[in-house]
Amino acid sequence: MGSAPRMDWNKLLDVTRPTPDKPGRDVRSPFQRDIDRITFSDAFRRLARKTQVHPLNENDHIHSRLTHSLEVASVGKSLGMHVGRFLQENGELPMATPPDAIGEIVQAACMAHDIGNPPFGHSGEAAIKNWFQSHPEAIQSLAVECRTDFTRFDGNAMAIRILLSTGFYQDGFNPTNAVIGAALKYPWPSSFDTGKDKFSFFQTEARLVHAVAKKLGLIDLGDRFARHPLAFLAEAADDICYRTIDMEDATELGIVPEDFMLKKFAPALEWAPRKADYKRYARLHYRQRNSIIRTKLIGLATEEIIDLFTVNHEAIMTGALDPTASLMEFSRNGICRIIHSAYKELSNDLFYSRRKAILEIGAGNAISVLLDQIMAEAPRICTGEESTHKEKIVRLLGADNMDRIVKGADCHYKVAIAVLDYISGMTDHYATDLCRKFLGLGY
Repeated sequence: MGSAPRMDWNKLLDVTRPTPDKPGRDVRSPFQRDIDRITFSDAFRRLARKTQVHPLNENDHIHSRLTHSLEVASVGKSLGMHVGRFLQENGELPMATPPDAIGEIVQAACMAHDIGNPPFGHSGEAAIKNWFQSHPEAIQSLAVECRTDFTRFDGNAMAIRILLSTGFYQDGFNPTNAVIGAALKYPWPSSFDTGKDKFSFFQTEARLVHAVAKKLGLIDLGDRFARHPLAFLAEAADDICYRTIDMEDATELGIVPEDFMLKKFAPALEWAPRKADYKRYARLHYRQRNSIIRTKLIGLATEEIIDLFTVNHEAIMTGALDPTASLMEFSRNGICRIIHSAYKELSNDLFYSRRKAILEIGAGNAISVLLDQIMAEAPRICTGEESTHKEKIVRLLGADNMDRIVKGADCHYKVAIAVLDYISGMTDHYATDLCRKFLGLGY
């Protein structure tokens, strides 16, 4: 029996792009250019008014998708820099690649990880899936592998679509192959069923993703690819941040007591109730205290993730590590396990708080109203059938874009994807406002 195939860092860190850039005098690294393209994009900017956990919140201390993404990128950069040094010490880092470049790759992937999320966070994702599941006639004419792009809609796939097809330039951000690989959290299409509605690319990007995977040397596992090793780090950065910061936000909103984080994590931080540290921090304002605790938790979790990556490095490189489980979940008794357990304990209070529950019901209704109105006209765009509202919907979706789609093949699929582009690109406020206007309730 031959040895299992192993990915090669010389390929995994590929700096080329799907479409070669024109030569220039740019002094930035290829990966820094990716970071800058994402930073200055409208898709990234709109995250400022998209839900992280709590919809339409007016409390300035609560995280939006934008602040969350920036924090994830910061942690991701640290994780990548540490792993870059590990690879250098291990003799696996290509000679021309500085260790800090690994940090830039992970940072770029982290900044992009939520740019495809629809309004209202995960409840928005669920509303889109639910609409298409309950309206099978809207996509009945599509190939089976295309229908699941809608009935299992996932913001991760929309993020890859923005990177490759719709954002910044006409053909997407045109990022380096290494950054695309690190952003492929779930490197399989919607038609590959893992038991969860999680996947990283629609059929519109399948050809490009396969070409990138081949260039990177990602192991082909039949219906899917092995994860790019740095995708584990991008995911870990997200896991660390949302778990710690969601708890902080829950304290700010009064969902849990002000001393929740102090009592939950004091033992792990070795702050005994009768010791000076505990008493000193207990006297602080809860925001200041939570900030200190969050900082310490993220620092300790970052260290543990680096250890978990190095311990599991060989399994990662051969594609043997379970791609549906995050590095954080491999922690047994470390700080990552403690954070994970505390977050799980809090989840019911966090996700079913009264305000959040009411707003998410409304969010689901808003998405349904928008899809009812827009998808009713979608088939007519392809057939040319006239109706009262067709031209108005065409203009909303972008008349130039529709002209290009109608002239191509697979019109019904591409129009439906264009609807997803439009809906998922909305901010919470825009979606709410447009719904009201569609219903004749506001002008």
